[in-house]
Amino acid sequence: MRLAIPAFLIGLSLTTTASFSAEHNSKQLFNDLVQPVLNAKCASCHGAEKQKGKLRIDSYADIMKGGSEGEGVIPGNDQDSSILYRVYLPLEDDEHMPPEDKEQLTEQETALVAFWINSGAKEKGTVAEFKPDEKANAAIAHVAANLPKAAAAPVAKADAPKIDPAKQKLIDETIGNIEKSGASLMAIAQDTPQLRFSALNVSKDYSDDQLAALKPVADQIKWMDLARTQVSDKGLAHLGGMKSLTRLHLENTKVTDAGLDHLKGLSNLEYLNLYGTQVTDAGVMKLAGLKNLKKIFLWQSKVTDDGAKKLAAAIPGIDVNTGWKASKVEPVVLAAADTKKPTPPAPAPKKPETKPTPKAKPKPAPKPTTPTPTKPAAKPAPKTPAKPAPVDPMFDKAVAQLQATLAEAEKRAADSKAQFSAAIKAVEEATKKAEALKAKSEKDAKVANETKAALSQLQKAVEANK
Repeated sequence: MRLAIPAFLIGLSLTTTASFSAEHNSKQLFNDLVQPVLNAKCASCHGAEKQKGKLRIDSYADIMKGGSEGEGVIPGNDQDSSILYRVYLPLEDDEHMPPEDKEQLTEQETALVAFWINSGAKEKGTVAEFKPDEKANAAIAHVAANLPKAAAAPVAKADAPKIDPAKQKLIDETIGNIEKSGASLMAIAQDTPQLRFSALNVSKDYSDDQLAALKPVADQIKWMDLARTQVSDKGLAHLGGMKSLTRLHLENTKVTDAGLDHLKGLSNLEYLNLYGTQVTDAGVMKLAGLKNLKKIFLWQSKVTDDGAKKLAAAIPGIDVNTGWKASKVEPVVLAAADTKKPTPPAPAPKKPETKPTPKAKPKPAPKPTTPTPTKPAAKPAPKTPAKPAPVDPMFDKAVAQLQATLAEAEKRAADSKAQFSAAIKAVEEATKKAEALKAKSEKDAKVANETKAALSQLQKAVEANK
């Protein structure tokens, strides 16, 4: 499943739309705008000199051809086109392209390439002929006004070291053997003995002993991907001789602290992924001597925050990624949901105790006249018991809806279970009927054969009596 289109493709600034001119309309969308962007931002790894992933993007034909990971462009579908879907990944994602240390495509450049792909990805056609909407116009105008400079032409490597023929033969033989197993071993770039290995395609079955096949070229392997394989601590012993190794993927493997002993001598290692392994604080501190290590992933491992901090202190400049941790949320206790007596509200500042109003002192007895009726003394007003804090009616409504949803889900689950049971019963009954029909058919066939044999014998007897 691909990631959702980034927000900038939905809300590009329209400030440059007003200045969109006839000059831009007459430009060739691919040759004058898209291709220069790809040449400037991608050709250093996917051009004439290098073809990472067997992908070239320095010509229309090569782009449409694609690479080892799929079609370069799928007209009408930017999300599944290999030249863009890695661009959409977060920058911190290991699979994001261009690499983090390379110049990235701008929002407008990415939007331009996406518009070209979604509009059919044709090689020929002016901007006007592609009929861009306002948002696409804004991206096109911005790119046209800020067209990136083409990457400098690579200097011919006249003095590039040549690989010894015998060594090249050994490399070719090892690559052939590895590819037969379903794994991948290839040169990182042309005219270099450095190799990259990946067991991605056979991860479910790839185990420790199979790493021995890499021994003839161990000193030439620079990148290694063992993610999600069955490799354990025992298998890491084969990596001890890979002194050129700079990138190592061990995520979701059986590696523990014991296996990290074999990595202590990999002085060139720059990237290590231990996501989802059983390594601990003590284990990762075995790597403290790898001063070239720039990034290590420890999410979903047994490494604590304190352990990560100690490793970061031991290797200056390292990025120790322990993943995102949700903050603890304390449960909220609502008074309305409590069947016991409501919790009294927070006490107000203490007031002096209210005393009952004293009864008025009796006046001196009046002279014998018609007595004035005396009003009864006012009784103190009864105190109203404190009520619990009112509950937001929206919350009550939400709780009611949730309860109704859960009840409906339980009902559907029960119905589904009943339907499943009925289906199983029906299958069992159908199986019994099929077996009965089969038995009857076999019996009928037997009777038919016996009848046929009897008729044959009768016919022979009749002929014999003639």
